[in-house]
Amino acid sequence: MGRYITTIGTAGVTNREISTTYSAVVNDRILANMASSAYTITLPAVSSVLVGDTIQILDIAGNAQSNNITIGRNSAKINGATENLTIDVSGAIVTLTYSGSTYGWIIGAV
Repeated sequence: MGRYITTIGTAGVTNREISTTYSAVVNDRILANMASSAYTITLPAVSSVLVGDTIQILDIAGNAQSNNITIGRNSAKINGATENLTIDVSGAIVTLTYSGSTYGWIIGAV
C-alpha cells in the first residue's frame, strides 16, 4: 500500500485511529471510529501524491450508516467525479488509489 518500502520489503502503512475530522496522508490506514458523530476525512493534496498512492478507511465502530464518513476530495476527482464521497455502509472498508488527474482517486475495495 503506497510508495514507501521498508527494509524487509513491506509497505510502510501507518495505522491511525480517529474520531473527528482528519486530513489524510499517503499510506494511511484510517480506523474511523464513527460511534459519536459523522465527520470528514480529507484526502491529501494532489501536489503531494503519486500515481499508485493509497489511503484505506475502515469503519471500526460499524456506525457509518447513521454517522456517515465524508471523504473530502481536496480538489482531486474521485472515480472521475468532482464530488466528495460519502461512506454510509456500516462496517465498510474502502481503499482509494490515486490514478492521476483524469480519474483521480479510484475506489478499489468497498
